[in-house]
Amino acid sequence: MAAAMLRSGTSLAQEDTDSDQAAFYREFMACQQTESEISRLRCFDALAAPADAPSTPEDLQLEEEALTAHEPGEDAQRSNKEQQEQSEQRETRIARLESLSRKQERGMLSADDPNYVVYAQPIKDEIGDENHVEFYVSLKYPIIDDWFEKSQNSFSEWGNVYGNFFNSVVPDRMLFHYSGLYDFYITDSERYDSAPIVSRRQNPGVSLEYDFSRGRNTLRVGWFHESNGQTLEENELGRFEARRARYGDDFALAEVSRGWDYALLRWASNTLLYEDPRRENWFNYQIEARLYCNCQGFGYIGDREDRIWWETGNDLEIADFDGLRGMLERPLWRSADGRTQVDARLDLQTGLESSFAQYWSARLTLGAEWDNLRFVLFYFDGYGRDLSTYHLRTQYAGLGLELR
Repeated sequence: MAAAMLRSGTSLAQEDTDSDQAAFYREFMACQQTESEISRLRCFDALAAPADAPSTPEDLQLEEEALTAHEPGEDAQRSNKEQQEQSEQRETRIARLESLSRKQERGMLSADDPNYVVYAQPIKDEIGDENHVEFYVSLKYPIIDDWFEKSQNSFSEWGNVYGNFFNSVVPDRMLFHYSGLYDFYITDSERYDSAPIVSRRQNPGVSLEYDFSRGRNTLRVGWFHESNGQTLEENELGRFEARRARYGDDFALAEVSRGWDYALLRWASNTLLYEDPRRENWFNYQIEARLYCNCQGFGYIGDREDRIWWETGNDLEIADFDGLRGMLERPLWRSADGRTQVDARLDLQTGLESSFAQYWSARLTLGAEWDNLRFVLFYFDGYGRDLSTYHLRTQYAGLGLELR
């Protein structure tokens, strides 16, 4: 219902004929295939201009001569109605151009959260972890999108309040998500003999997404499963203690099985969409809420596994440490030619249960982008880096590459 109220005022009327849309699409594809970057940008500018705007040097010259022939102050006498019509024409064509840009991404596997490969070094933690390579993979794939758009257009054709309501209720796409966090102990290790890759987090899910402001803002509603893919169960306390005594806490805790499901609600504002990412004034933020259920495997496997069963009397739960998240991202500096920039990202996290806002986690990331390479330096202080040790505080830093 909230999504419907937000979107009801943002629907654009579709008054162009099919032939106009086909011609516009051909022009769009022609611009996209232009090799010269400057020529391609000029082509898109012309495509987004009002239909009666001059498009050739001769037209521009005639317009300039006509303007110079006006009496002083004549421009100020132009009616507000004419200026408003030109503005509406431009906005309509920009909206169509951006819609076509999004259509090019349909059916494509793409990054969800930033992907990265970093060399991580613990600074202060309670589990005795070692230096390792940490890599994070986050992907999304649109399961349904074209059918949703056709449904939205069908409801819009009703031309009444009921059509607008159902048009707003229908999402823009259904997505499948997968995120995975792995630690690769490639350097000399005191407890690992074979430089293993340890699964820390497996996070599949499905969601519905609603676009606002031509996709610059999105609302995501979904259901996700999160686990670490390990095998040490609650009834194996003897095995756990034996491994901890021989190899240490990190080795034993890494094998503790963890798993739960949660409902997700995320609002994301992304001013980078359809803009130059090297502009100095972009700003991104996200607000996310997670509601954990006492189930896992999308409700078909059993109860969630988050009890700290090896510590007598410890009744903390995952919801005490995770449930409310936020992200802020801003540029700090860029070079004069725009090829190099430095930006900062801050991720915050806390719980929503009985210990609301008692356990905070923060991750500060500095990014330096040069051409297509993006280097990151980060510092993490908080809880939940690994699912099996979500209740233990960790401080560590890392340096590596980020892929977006």
